[in-house]
Amino acid sequence: KFGENSPPDEDVKRFKWFKQILEELKEVEDPRELMETVRTDLFTAEVFVFTPKGDVREFPKGATPIDFAYSIHTDVGNQCVGARVNRNIVPLSYQLQNGDTLEIITQTGRHPSKDWLKHAVTSRAISKIKAWIKTEERSKSIALGRDILEKEFRKHKMSLGQILKADDLKKICEEYSIEDADDLMAVIGYGKIS
Repeated sequence: KFGENSPPDEDVKRFKWFKQILEELKEVEDPRELMETVRTDLFTAEVFVFTPKGDVREFPKGATPIDFAYSIHTDVGNQCVGARVNRNIVPLSYQLQNGDTLEIITQTGRHPSKDWLKHAVTSRAISKIKAWIKTEERSKSIALGRDILEKEFRKHKMSLGQILKADDLKKICEEYSIEDADDLMAVIGYGKIS
């Protein structure tokens, strides 16, 4: 029986599998034959791909270059515009295969698309895409809310700048249980209050 510090079941299974491979290696005359067996025998629910530097990365079956990009770094994922698999350009919807060598193509100023959520399978990629979309939507709502407030204040010969500096804004925020001016403008931009 394993103690409290014993390895997880998955690690034990992998160790047993690896040990079995080493035993088979002793009996096989042609190592290429063993490699082909290992390649097809690799965990069916997982895909192993290589970085351009030769590092191995593990992903769930169905993973795409989007998942790979976010596994490198959030900025790489957010600025991903394409991918090369085995030196060939592939769409971001391409499903990674065991043994693929993957290179991500990025472009500064590019951003994730909502469509990426249809192709991403890892929780990291999905959460990063959703976070970017939420931040982007909030920024747009703040800008829209600011425009609405400025137009409304101009109708009454008032300035948004003056209101932002005055304590009146704090009273409004407290009345609606809103933290600050940006939150107020976001709520107005979303159309939750007028």
